[in-house]
Order: sequence, then C-alpha cells, then structure tokens
Amino acid sequence: MSTGTPPPRPNPFSPTAVARVTGFEHSDASELTIETDAVREATSYLSAYLHAPPPGAGQDPAGEVIAILGEYGTGKTHLAVRLVRHARRVLHDPERAIYLDATADSFVALYRRFIDRLGLARIKRQVENYYADIVAEALEGVGLTSGVVEKPGEREPMPHEVVERLGLMESALLRKVQETLRRVTDNQHFGTALTLLLRSGFDEIVWAWLQGGEPHQVLKERGIDKPINNEVDALEAMGVLALLYGGRQARFVLVLDELDKIFSSAQQPQADTVHAFQKLLQVFASAGACLVLCALPDLRSVLYTSTRQRISHMVDMKGLTVDEIHTFIKLSQQAEFGRAELAPFTHDSIRYLRDTTGGNARYVIKLCHDAFRVVDDLIRNTRNPKIVVTPEIVREVARKQLGFLSANDIHNIVRVILDANGWSYIRDHLLADDPESRTDFWVTFQDRAGGCAIMVTGPVRDDADMAPLTRRIVTVRMAEPEGRLILIVNGILAEEHAAELRERLGVEPLVYVEPGFAEDFKARVRATSDRLPRIVGSTPLTEVQQRIDQINRQHSKIYDSIGHLATHIDGVRSSSDQRLAAIERTLNALMLASQGGAATGPARLPAAPALPREIDQLFLDAINVLDELTQLDLMMDEAYGQTDGSAMEDVQARLSAADFFEAVGVAHLMRTNVLSFRTAVTDWYRAEIVESAGHPSPRAEERLEALCRAYDDVAEFLPTFTLRPLTDMAPWTARGGADVAELSQRQRRIRVQTALDNLSPRVQRVLLRSALASGG
Repeated sequence: MSTGTPPPRPNPFSPTAVARVTGFEHSDASELTIETDAVREATSYLSAYLHAPPPGAGQDPAGEVIAILGEYGTGKTHLAVRLVRHARRVLHDPERAIYLDATADSFVALYRRFIDRLGLARIKRQVENYYADIVAEALEGVGLTSGVVEKPGEREPMPHEVVERLGLMESALLRKVQETLRRVTDNQHFGTALTLLLRSGFDEIVWAWLQGGEPHQVLKERGIDKPINNEVDALEAMGVLALLYGGRQARFVLVLDELDKIFSSAQQPQADTVHAFQKLLQVFASAGACLVLCALPDLRSVLYTSTRQRISHMVDMKGLTVDEIHTFIKLSQQAEFGRAELAPFTHDSIRYLRDTTGGNARYVIKLCHDAFRVVDDLIRNTRNPKIVVTPEIVREVARKQLGFLSANDIHNIVRVILDANGWSYIRDHLLADDPESRTDFWVTFQDRAGGCAIMVTGPVRDDADMAPLTRRIVTVRMAEPEGRLILIVNGILAEEHAAELRERLGVEPLVYVEPGFAEDFKARVRATSDRLPRIVGSTPLTEVQQRIDQINRQHSKIYDSIGHLATHIDGVRSSSDQRLAAIERTLNALMLASQGGAATGPARLPAAPALPREIDQLFLDAINVLDELTQLDLMMDEAYGQTDGSAMEDVQARLSAADFFEAVGVAHLMRTNVLSFRTAVTDWYRAEIVESAGHPSPRAEERLEALCRAYDDVAEFLPTFTLRPLTDMAPWTARGGADVAELSQRQRRIRVQTALDNLSPRVQRVLLRSALASGG
C-alpha cells in the first residue's frame, strides 16, 4: 500500500567522488569539470606544447615535463583524464595521448604496463613510419620526390619496396634509424632491437625482450645480452618509445598518475631510482614528447634539486573556493534536473562545507551527496519544500562520513608507535609553569640535547581554532628553545592555516589519515631526532650503549606481546576441533554448490568462467575482511562446544556490547551486497568479454557502469564507520590477548577501509584494463 510519500529524487552528487579513468578511452562523454586556476594553468601548458611550431633544421624538438601536485582527493586524476582528452582532440589520434596509473612500486613494472598498453603492432608501425621518413629524406637527397615512398597503413608502395626498386643501400638507411634512436639514449640496444622489426622473422624475439624477457640468442649475437629488468633501462626504453611516437616533428603525451606509489616521503626512494627518474625526464625532453606527472606534494621533497629542475612546470592543486563550490553545485543539479539551482544548499552551509573540508574536492562531493540525501528525505517526510542544508547538517554528515577519531584514539595510536620503536617519552608533560606549555608527549633521545614535543589538536578550520593553537605552539617553543615540535591534526586542516603552521613549525603538520600515518609519524620522529644537537661528550661507545638500551626497550615490548600471543594460542588450541568441523562444513557446502547442489547460504558462487585473478581478489578481500570481523559461526560453535562455559561468557559479553547488533547487521548486508555485485560482474564478464572474445563495446561499458552504480546505491546506506564496534573489539579468535588486540585495532580499521571503500570504481578500472589487455 502506498504511504503517499513521494519517491526520493535522484542524487546529483557522486557517493564516491572517484575520477573515472576507465571507459574514457572509447567515449567522448566528459565528466563535469570546474575551471579552477590549476585546471586552466595545466591546460595552457599542454596547449602550448601541442601547438608549438616544429623545430627548425638542426634543432632538437622541445619536450615538456608538467607536474600536477596535490593531496588525496584534490582532483589530480580528474585533471589527468581531462588533459589526455584534450591532447587527443588536438592530435586527432588516441594513440598519441596515453594515460597510465602507477599500480606498482617500481618503474620496471610501470614500463611493462606501458609496453603492453602500446602493443607490438603499434610499435612496429611506428618504427616503419620512422623508416619511411628516412627513406623519403634519402630520395630527396638524390633529387627524387618523397612522394615515391608512402607510410604504411596510409598509402602505397611500402618503403621496403622503394628501397629494393631503386637499389638504395638498406644497411645505411637502417644505421640512420639506429642513430636517430640513439639521440635520446646512450643504450644502443634499443636501436638495434627496434630496427630488427623492419626485417621479417624477428617480431616475436624482439617483443619478448621488450617485455622484459631474457634476450634470444639472435639478440645476443648482436650485443643485446641482458633483459630490461632495472630502473634505468626501463625508463630509457619508455623514452625511446616516446621518441617513436613524438619524434620527427610529431607530438606525444604520456600521463603518469599516482606516482606517489613509487615516490613517498614515508619511504625514501633509492638513489638509483631517483637517477633513473631524472633520466626519464631528460629522455622525454630530448624526444620532443610531453610527460605529465601526477603525485602527492611529497614529490618535491624526495627528488634531488637537479631532478626538479628538469620539470618545466609545476601545478599545485588547491582546495575549491566557496565560489567554485557554488558553481559545482549548480552545474551538478543542472546536469541531473535541468536547472542550475543552488537550493537546498545555502551560502552559509557552503561556506561551512568549505571550511570543514578545506575545499578538498572529494570530501566536498561526498558531503554534498550525504547532505542532499538528508534534506531530501526531510522534505519528503514533512512535505515542507523550504527545508535547506544548514551548517549543523553539514557538521553531522561530516562526522559520519569522515570518521574523525577521538583525541584518546590518537593518543593511543601515538603511544603504541612510540612503544614499538623503543623511544623514551613522558605523557601529558608540562614544560614550564604555564598550563599552555603542556604537551601530549615529550620524547627524549639519550644522545641528543632537548627533546621532541608531540601535540595533538582537533580540526583547524578558522581563526577561532587557530588562535589557541598558536598560543600553545609559541609557549612550548619558549619553554624548550632547543626542542622540536611535531603537530598532529585530527581532522580537517584549512589550506590557509596549513601554510601558517608550516611557517611556524618549519615542517608540515601531520594530518591524521588512516593509511600511512604510522610510517609518516615514525619517519618524522626519526628526522626530528637527527636535527637535535648532540650532547657534548657523546662518544661512539656511549652511542652504542644508548642504542642497546633502545633495543632492550623494544625487546621488552616484544616479549610482552609474545606472552599474550602464547595465551591466545592456548585458547585457540582448545577449540581447534570445533573450528576444523566448521571448516569441513564450509568446504562440503562449497563442493555441493559447485556440483549444482542446493544453495547453502547467502553466497552465490558464479559459474565458470571465473573472473581474472586480480579482479576476483578485490571481492575476496572484501568478503574476508567482513568474515574476520564477525566470525559468528565459529563463535557459536565454540559456545556450544565448550563445557566449562567460558566461551558462552565471551559470547554474552559481545552480545551486550554497545551497537554490536547493528554493526553485525551492517556487516551481513555489506557481505550480501558484495556477493551480489560479484555475481553480476561475473555474468557481465562472461557475456561481454569471454563469449565475444574482444574489446567491450561502448554499450557493454555502459552496462558495467550501471552495475557499479547499483552497488554504490546500496553501499551508500552502509558506511564503513558503522562497523566501528566490530573493529574496536578483538576478533573472536584473538580475544585472549588485550595488548595484541589493541595494537591491531587500527590495522583492522585500515583493512576494512582498504577492502571496502570505493570498491566499485576499483573493480571497474581493473576489469576494463584486463579486458583491453586480453582483447589485444
């Protein structure tokens, strides 16, 4: 029976706010873009390169290196895709503008993805085009028209036929091809291998070597005696391929996204990697190509000065301004409803939204999505169309969406890291009589003068937040002039105040972000200790003794953990029979399902053919992390299997925990949603990829997009922060070790976020990438 309540309106804002990097290869549709200063700046640099006149005789082509730097969620990937689209429109050739995201931690892996993206046929065609140009130049040198020779795939006859017909010296022409390729690299192996593609019978041999395989005997006889398996060779090979596409007065654009997976301040790259990267920039400039790099701002600090100087332009992604958010909301609603209106948002709520997020585009879009849904529900339920988004609504959805931790949570995380590394510290320490000289932690180092104050503060959004924080920083600095200060911000840090804090501290404040915080914090403490002055009279012997003391403290913590683990293992051993029985039942159910038996639970295993391993692993990770949080079957098996009642007491304790039932229900719904999504994706993969044996059609990509939207429409009502009661308590199998459980609590939260957040765009990206690779 209808309740009379109108249906909810479509939400014009994305629930994930993740840039779409799949599908744009074969689609002209573009995502909504706000013309920020960074967008205009980057586009102007690329346009200048694309429209530059060809170099004069004897001049090298002018290449460009553009770096787009910004924090997570500031729109780097969105801008990268926009630049690729722009280059393809100008060049009228999709093969001359390529997007590539760094999915591994080395340039060797990145090169192999690049070479697979190009393919043998395209590379061979470019080499033949090069050869055709050189033959044409040779004809002009002897007074013949260059129209006699035509490039392959465009006109006839082929250059090989012209060489044979006119009796030109083929060996001399091939040497010229090699010399041209050698202009961008001292490694003559690439020129030798690529010119072999001009001869019949060498394609497979050369292609296997280009993909990183051991060189064939035929190649060894020509001096190619090692595979492309190190950073320098891989990056030089990328430069040679850029020359093939962009040399000889042509243009070529390569966009490398997410370079922070290779370069990060948390893990300083090896010197060889940095030198190899510098070589890549040099090679691209020599090849007349354009390289666009997208990374976190850390790229500035991890690269050498000489390497940074090879970057032609650096574009900084800033937070959206209030006016830009106004424009975004209007354009989004125009695209969905046909009306460029601001309601239900107001000027006050937009300003508060900007202050809360610091203008971070991803956070802005996600909060707009949640705030719109809250207000739309209120309007439908109350029949009052005048309800608007208020700052209070923004504050509430931000608390849920961004999942800010409490100050005690941050203190516990810092304490665990300090303990695990054996650093000496005092908690809640007054450095002087002034109450504002209080630090959350005061860390000292035996061979260093002074110490390191660690201060934890909440969100820094406006002057009201900044004023007391500034007083604390000044007071601590005056109390300990020789000391250092690490500031941890738990929440949003407004961009304008970030610059002021950076100037006062001399370093960037640490904004707490779950993935990577521990490594960033450890690196900051180590760097801070190195900058403190050494104690006068410190000798190598005393330093060794101090290091031994630190190791002893670390060992003490390890022994404590081992003791708790031993207790936990004893408890696990006592219930091994029950767990084995549960595993046996699960395996029997899986076998029955695979043989066409009745369904045994909510999981619906898709029929063969299976998804590619990389894609299926995304689903398995999500299912496994949810199963590890609940462990309901194992919990009940042990409760009924133990006669002393100890397990039943633990069960009752869990059932009485706050919000336990809601969290378990959400976890079950999440699991069902993931399994249903997996089944739908498997059916799509079988129909559109396996049975068609080719690239997915635009219609197939639209269907996949619809499946991903369906998953997101359900997932938005099941946010991961509602699982907090489960991530905060130890798993059933680890309930005996309190310290171990506390140490892994943050790790469980990170695992949940990593496995479940933005699952559909990750599945879509990997699935289409795999489909394109399998389709040739």
